[in-house]
Amino acid sequence: MHVLTATNNLYPDPEATGSGRYNYEVGRRLVERGHTVSVITRRRGDAPARETVAGMDVYRYDASVPRLPATLRGIDRLVASVRETAPVDLVSFHGALSSFGVDRAVADRVPRTYTVHGLWGVEYRDRLVDPSRWAAPWHWLNRTLRHRVEGRVLGRSDAAVVLSEFMRDRLREFHPDAPPTAVVPGGVDAERFAPLDGPGPEAFDGDGTAFLTVRRLTPRMGLETLLDAFARLAADGVDAHLYVGGDGPLRDRLETRADRLGIGRDVTFLGYVPEDDLASLYAGADVFVLPTLELEGFGLATLEALAAGTPVVGTRAGATPEILGELERRSAVPEPLLVDAGDADALADRLRAWAETAERERASEACRSYVTEAGYTWADVCGRLERRFEDLLE
Repeated sequence: MHVLTATNNLYPDPEATGSGRYNYEVGRRLVERGHTVSVITRRRGDAPARETVAGMDVYRYDASVPRLPATLRGIDRLVASVRETAPVDLVSFHGALSSFGVDRAVADRVPRTYTVHGLWGVEYRDRLVDPSRWAAPWHWLNRTLRHRVEGRVLGRSDAAVVLSEFMRDRLREFHPDAPPTAVVPGGVDAERFAPLDGPGPEAFDGDGTAFLTVRRLTPRMGLETLLDAFARLAADGVDAHLYVGGDGPLRDRLETRADRLGIGRDVTFLGYVPEDDLASLYAGADVFVLPTLELEGFGLATLEALAAGTPVVGTRAGATPEILGELERRSAVPEPLLVDAGDADALADRLRAWAETAERERASEACRSYVTEAGYTWADVCGRLERRFEDLLE
């Protein structure tokens, strides 16, 4: 089977996102299973225009939305190059811009499936923090165009895949004419993300409980709520330190807030965390915190932390309850893992309980076992997708 994947980014390219990691992990495993995988993606940084990544043939185009016709012609040429290697049996869409271009260049008879990692138009509003009145109309127009492009590609797909029931509901809400949709969750490399076998990361210092979050610093991530909750812990004399990984438009505002709350010395902003450093960072923390307010379409970070043996305290937002709720129901952890989104008092109580529990070692074993036994490894995910692709071809 020759699968052509259209995606807006691919690990290990610069600025690769969760969808880029997803395509890398699934694509390389499809190659290991004997399939041919070609990838068309946007070119970022100094990445070469064409190369082989983990057995996948990767073709990159230079994207320019203001010069969209030129961008689409570039994608046309790449699709023609892919077809020269072998006929394409199936197209796997990820990300509306690349998918829109590839869809135009591939014959209608080729089956198409669309994996929805996030709703491109709906979630675009997260890009702007307090938009000016001059920027707001352009922002609205941009979001509308994104939504329509996404809807067109979905409408031409034979099947869709989402990573959670939460995303299936949102897809139905914003694209009611979407094709038949199945839930296939994201995965984790349990060999890479594992408990520490050696010293902890240099970023962590001190003997108190190390709370960690790694997020893009934007409003929906709930980081202001997290700082408020952590300030309550500090006021109660709990020996703990908060590490905030990631960057984004709220960086200055969050640092100012931490100082105003009197916890500036107890909070370390790590900035952008390189992909290669994530595994040791997750494993070195005592508790990972996911304070999201909304739109958590899945949560690869949640799985990665759990696989590293680190308990995750998360909010009842988006798909997080689908992952952590089952772990709670198994009664495998000594303290609950979920709180209501935006509730700083409840989050403080939960963090305090995890800081004071003496059973984190047992919880660590339970978290890792849950990931490997509940079908959350990339091998499990790839197997389910492979079967869906084969069913679509039949």
